Order: sequence, then C-alpha cells, then structure tokens
Amino acid sequence: MSIVLLAVVAQAQIKMHSDSHVSLGTLSGSWDIGTQLYPSGRVFFNTCDTTRWHWVTVATPGCPTGKCWIVTAPGNKYKHNFFVTGSGYVFQRGRYTASDNSNQMNPNEITNPGAVLERVTGVWYTPVDGGDGRANAGENRRVGISAQELMRVLPEAVTADEDGLLYVDYDALTVFLIETVKEQRRQIEAMRKVMVENNLMEPEER
Repeated sequence: MSIVLLAVVAQAQIKMHSDSHVSLGTLSGSWDIGTQLYPSGRVFFNTCDTTRWHWVTVATPGCPTGKCWIVTAPGNKYKHNFFVTGSGYVFQRGRYTASDNSNQMNPNEITNPGAVLERVTGVWYTPVDGGDGRANAGENRRVGISAQELMRVLPEAVTADEDGLLYVDYDALTVFLIETVKEQRRQIEAMRKVMVENNLMEPEER
C-alpha cells in the first residue's frame, strides 16, 4: 500500500492512503493510530469504529471559566450536560458509580462510623491557584474537608496525583454518613424504650 506524505509539523502528520482514506496521526505511531477518515463517511479513532458514537465536542479552555464540554448529539450542540472548566471544576447533570455486588470482594460491615466522622472537620475555604497560592479571582467560598486530615482516619478515601496533590473521594464519606445515621437511630430507639418502660414518656403511636 503506497502512502503519500502531505504534511509534517513536528510529530504530527496527515497521510493520503491508496484506498483514498485520510489519516491524522503522529510519526511515533503505526499507520492506524490516530483518526482515520474514509470516503464512505466512516471514522475510526485509534482503530475504534466511531459509527455508533454520539457526537463529541472538545474545546480547550483558554481561561479559568472556559469550557471543555461533551454534547449528547448534533441537535443539542449548545446543550452542555457535562463540561469541565479551565479552572478544573466539573459540571454534570447526574452521576452513577458502579456498586454491584459482583464487583465487591470480601465486603465487611462498617463499625463505629461516627468515630471516623468526628475526626474530620468541615470548613469554609476560598480556592487558591496551585501555582502561586493566591486566591482565584472571582471564586466564591466553598465547603470541604482537609485531605491530610482525612488520610489519618480514612486513607482509602484519599489519593494523590503525580505532583503529590491530594484528592478526596466524597462518595466514601456518604457511606459513613449513612451508617452514622443508622447507628444514632438505634441509640435513640434504645433510649426511647427505656423511657417508656419507666413511664417517662408515652409509647409511640403506630
């Protein structure tokens, strides 16, 4: 198969193949790595057929409020159900997390969940720029917890990126909130039973 090299800029290249399809790729990859455009209209991305894909629009944010978004279909071009801003905030309509029993090995019931939450402090804070440590212009106060503080009591809910910056899995804290509420309800019911038995309160009507 003959290949005609049309353009080369740094490591990028555009190729016209003998079967009339055009590929957009790099010098470092094989011929089928990148985007392949066929006269029939079919498009392959890294060897994956995109015929059944929904349309995806990606825009490089040029400022903290700039958006990188994904749209659901061509007809919803300006309906951005999911997008990420240049400052790193993710906006979405909803989210589901895989939690099927088949994905959980050796599950163990959480005990004394309140003890974990008692050692974590919720705070108001103003986001700062990771580069110079100054507050981001136009940022509103936010609420959160300290990843360093959480790591001491629940390291499973903390992870770090390649620069050592810590991130919190807030979904994990939701599980502890659920178990803490259940624990408190059991304590309240036990106290209610004792008070009823000692005629300190009327039985609850059912």
